[in-house]
Amino acid sequence: MSGNTANPRLWEGADLWTAPVATALPTDLADAMSTIPAWKAVGLLSEDGASEARDEDSTDFYAWGGKLIRTKRSKHKRSITVTCLEDNLVVFGLVNPGSTVATSAGVNTRTVKIPKTDKRSFVLELVDGDITRRRHIPQGEVTSVGEVTLSEADMQAFELTITIYPTADDTLYVDYDNDTTNAATP
Repeated sequence: MSGNTANPRLWEGADLWTAPVATALPTDLADAMSTIPAWKAVGLLSEDGASEARDEDSTDFYAWGGKLIRTKRSKHKRSITVTCLEDNLVVFGLVNPGSTVATSAGVNTRTVKIPKTDKRSFVLELVDGDITRRRHIPQGEVTSVGEVTLSEADMQAFELTITIYPTADDTLYVDYDNDTTNAATP
């Protein structure tokens, strides 16, 4: 059997961080995301993990006789979906962009308004033992929020779908990791 048993990943832990677009990342993977105050964690995430979706149109072109000779790809879209388990100010801001929270005399008042466009940077930080991967999304936006259940039988959770927008050079995201088994050779 060929392959390397050190290559498969089982991400045992994860955090989702958000900050204004163009916020710098820590310069080293050993440095916590929290060393840069603009990065805010969304809090606990569902054990279901995160999922990445791809969507694009494709058109196949055939030569006379039915031989496939080319495929044109367009309208490429990527998104990441994650479920946040905490009802905190960071999650509130992602779920309700443009809304406000005020506190007076120990009472919080959440004024929910029609959502506004709120492009942000995101980092999905994954951990597998000693391996850390930071997926940096320079520009994305929460474009879908799943149904939120309010009951005594189910935990309240916020399923967020983050649409990833390309940068000027068409970069969707950059992964940074310390996985030596997959290091590029000079």
